[in-house]
Amino acid sequence: MLNLYIVVFLLSIANVSSSSDLPRISCYRISGVPTRNNDIEGETYKSSLRFIGKTSPVTEILINQANFYWIGLISIGTPRKTFRIDFDTGSTDLWVPSIQCHSSCENKAKYDSDKSNTSRANGATFGVVYGDGSFANGVFVNDTVTIGNLSISNQAFAQAKNISGFSTSTFDGVFGLAYSSLGTSGQTSIFYNMWQQGLITNPIFSFYFNPDPDAYPGGELIFGDVDPTKYSGSITYVNVIIHAYWEFMMNNIQVNNTIICSNCRAILDTGTTLIIGPKIQIALLHLTIGAIFDEETGLYMVDCYTRLLSSFPDVNFSIGNSTFTLSVLQYLLIFNDDDKYVCYTVFQGVNLHDNTGALIWILGDYFLNRFYSIYDLNLNRIGLAKSVSYDYFQISPISLFTYSNKTIQFSFNYIFIWLLFVCNILLK
Repeated sequence: MLNLYIVVFLLSIANVSSSSDLPRISCYRISGVPTRNNDIEGETYKSSLRFIGKTSPVTEILINQANFYWIGLISIGTPRKTFRIDFDTGSTDLWVPSIQCHSSCENKAKYDSDKSNTSRANGATFGVVYGDGSFANGVFVNDTVTIGNLSISNQAFAQAKNISGFSTSTFDGVFGLAYSSLGTSGQTSIFYNMWQQGLITNPIFSFYFNPDPDAYPGGELIFGDVDPTKYSGSITYVNVIIHAYWEFMMNNIQVNNTIICSNCRAILDTGTTLIIGPKIQIALLHLTIGAIFDEETGLYMVDCYTRLLSSFPDVNFSIGNSTFTLSVLQYLLIFNDDDKYVCYTVFQGVNLHDNTGALIWILGDYFLNRFYSIYDLNLNRIGLAKSVSYDYFQISPISLFTYSNKTIQFSFNYIFIWLLFVCNILLK
């Protein structure tokens, strides 16, 4: 999970949102990835599961937390202790709060090794620092981790004795799904252990995120398979270029006739809420869209009151042999402030680098909730397909851009009255 220094914005705007048409946006600070080596900065999550059977796919049902992250349930120990978890393709380790955690651990489930019959000492130290200053540290322990009815024995994970910056999050801990090279040295990640212990038939997992915050389930994570009922059309696969994050090459990003970037590196990160790109490229994208930077929020704002909806261009991501398109109502964050809509884009400019030092794009949840994503460890590739929820909009286009709609309606009314007047004269 890449740690993005976003303080999710406009608490005041979210609090005054009263329209039943608006999503129930909870304004959490987005927290994310460890700042190790070349790191990045922060984000948001997704997940939940349903058990199908041993050596069969395991499907976790995900709960949508206002489109900022999705959480699911796992249990640890014997007897089992349940934890609400954020499943993150941008990090590798699993951590949950320890019973010894007293800093920012209020209202969170805590792990107590003394109460588990299957707990084993590990001794390795654990520490993660996020770009916004939040952190977790503690020690590793081995125990049985259960997802649905699938149990991974002797799994190493971190029991965090100190955490900071997670007091407003609704999840207890983080479940990393990136390559092992991003994890703590000497510790095997859960997904690798699932495969090595023969608990899943295929070393792949896949995510479906429903962008409707009121839908249940809000999504799903499948270990060992894909769900063909959650996407339409064909799957586009591209190779992972560095076995750390799920990183691949995009052909380009294009808005109208403007190429925002060519041969750009990108990461699929379920632990990041927004879509992140290099500052210069994001500035060019917003110049083409017609957005202005808002110093207070660190995001770009567009006029969704007087501007015509049709004047907003699509943003096209060329990946492999396919184009993945986000339309305006898919790339806007929309709030109702005193009966007037305030709109921000989901694109944020941050200069982040991969392990080679190259600038990267982070395709976070606002991309992944429109496209089903597949992560294939065996063939080292990612797959994308159009989600069955692709056409969901958080708000009706008719209720947005109200001034423009009224102007259009007035024009139609004027033309209609004028035609009636002409017809009346001709009939005389």
